[in-house]
Amino acid sequence: MKGFNQVQIKRLSILLLSIGVILALTGCFDKKKENKPQVFSFDRITKAEGLPSEKITCIAPYGEKICAGSNEGLFIFDGVNWEICNKETHNSLGSNLIVGMHFLNGKLWVATDNGACYFDGENFRSIYTGARARAVTGVDEKKYAVGTAFGVFRDGNNSGNSGSNVAASEISCMIYDTKGQLWVGTRLEGMFKMTSSSGTNYKGPGKKIMGSSLIPVPATPASCKLPGNLIKALLPFKEGLAVGTTGGLCLTDFSSYYDVYTAEHQDYFPKDGRIVEEVVPGNSDIPGNKIYALAKTDNNELLFVVTDLGLGILKGKEWLNVDKIIPGLPSDGLNSVAWCKGDLWLGTNEEGVIRIKNLSSLLEDNK
Repeated sequence: MKGFNQVQIKRLSILLLSIGVILALTGCFDKKKENKPQVFSFDRITKAEGLPSEKITCIAPYGEKICAGSNEGLFIFDGVNWEICNKETHNSLGSNLIVGMHFLNGKLWVATDNGACYFDGENFRSIYTGARARAVTGVDEKKYAVGTAFGVFRDGNNSGNSGSNVAASEISCMIYDTKGQLWVGTRLEGMFKMTSSSGTNYKGPGKKIMGSSLIPVPATPASCKLPGNLIKALLPFKEGLAVGTTGGLCLTDFSSYYDVYTAEHQDYFPKDGRIVEEVVPGNSDIPGNKIYALAKTDNNELLFVVTDLGLGILKGKEWLNVDKIIPGLPSDGLNSVAWCKGDLWLGTNEEGVIRIKNLSSLLEDNK
């Protein structure tokens, strides 16, 4: 170097090397460290915390409150106390056995073992009596639908008459989508898109055992890719529906796309002149193949899926690792799920309610 003698150059080299070592040791040259996954805790709410019954059948939000159904009535939590609603205090409730609940358009729609009703914040108002309601949903007090073991009771009229192809179907769940279209899930016949008196059937492909033969059953229509025809849960999601079946989860508009998620499961195959069951790998990280309940965040960023093997959380196309972000969360005994004010609520068969607080922070962009 011009202007420097050999001694000065040597000293300068040593100085620069020392600075480099110091910077390396202090982490200045390190790559940006990846954030560790967020970790959330959960609370169990049982009789000890004021929950009237620990055997929960369903759970749903009502505005900023959370509602839990049981075989002892319906319980409404305002953040401090649980209000008990039963047929002794509310005649329109019909039965203390709450079969299912759904919040839509400012009303809580309630299916019971003896009829269906809706709650408007002050009173329960009956819309169907005299039989078990398998499911209920509604737009308002004049536009609603009740699912039964023998079809659909709709807007005060039984649409299971007049040769309707829904008449003999045992209804399992139903929902009005964001366009006001009624969709009905059944126990054996897949899905129906309802018209005024009938329904268009969507049934996924299947297999039928006949003796030692396995007969393929084609889909209806041929483009339908539902992974199962026993429908357990329905939810409007993005531009279509989330459909929970006993054969996996399907996100679809029943026209242009079918996104199917399955877990490892058993299927039937012919082998050596007989029909055997074999384990089949799934195509995703969804925990289980039997879907019991669905919920979502307000703007469809996250889809919460209760399965027979635990909770799944779908973010975009990725299944989050629930074991890491919610350590210790039970993987069995869950039957229902609700999203309310940034918290996730889970109903269990015999252990009350589980609350996971501030799960809305999962919506924040990774930094």
